Order: sequence, then structure tokens, then C-alpha cells
Amino acid sequence: MDEERRRFGPDRIALLPVMVFFLGSLPIAGSDGWLNWVVLLPIACGVWVVRARVVTIGVGVEVCNGLRAHRVAWSDVEGFDVPRRGPVRLLREGLRPLPMTALSRRDLPDLLRRASSAKPQP
Repeated sequence: MDEERRRFGPDRIALLPVMVFFLGSLPIAGSDGWLNWVVLLPIACGVWVVRARVVTIGVGVEVCNGLRAHRVAWSDVEGFDVPRRGPVRLLREGLRPLPMTALSRRDLPDLLRRASSAKPQP
């Protein structure tokens, strides 16, 4: 992986508790026909673990919160909002803040360093 591209997100080892969650949901789903939907919860968690990511590239950042990916150029990034609770949000010019659910707070300094070095200085 080259220096200007960096991926932030959950490690694949996070699929292990999702698998335990799935196996635990099978008896519940099998107990009654109305509870078959319970199996969808661990499947949704597994999809999030596999898909959620924040990738910094030379020209911008790509944020995928599970199903949909957004690419934002560094020039369109106004900053980052770090609330006391909840995910860090990417502030964009003229658009709603974009939550970065896959970004942990301990990875935030590295992301900020990459953002400041990639943005053109006036």
C-alpha cells in the first residue's frame, strides 16, 4: 500500500463476534416463525464490518458507512466535527455533515495529519 493511501476501519477480526451473534440467533429464529427476522441482525452487522471504511487518497477521502460510498475532494472538506458522543463527522461545503462510522477516535490524529498535508496551502 503506498504512502498516500490509507484505510481506516474495523479489522476483519470483528467478524468473529458477529459469527457468534449469528450462531446465537439461530435458536431464537428457529423457535417461532415470527422470529425469523432475528437472523438479519447479525448479517447486517457482518455487512457493516466488511464494507465500512474511511480511505484517504491523494486527492481526497472516501467514506463508506456500510452500503453507500461518498468521495470527497480535500478542497471540499471544511473540517471535522468531533461530538462528545457518536461518530466523527466530515464537514463539507454546502452539504450535510457526513458521519464517518468506521473511524475510531484513536485514528483521528492520523487522518487529520493526512488531511492537512494533502490540502493545498494558500
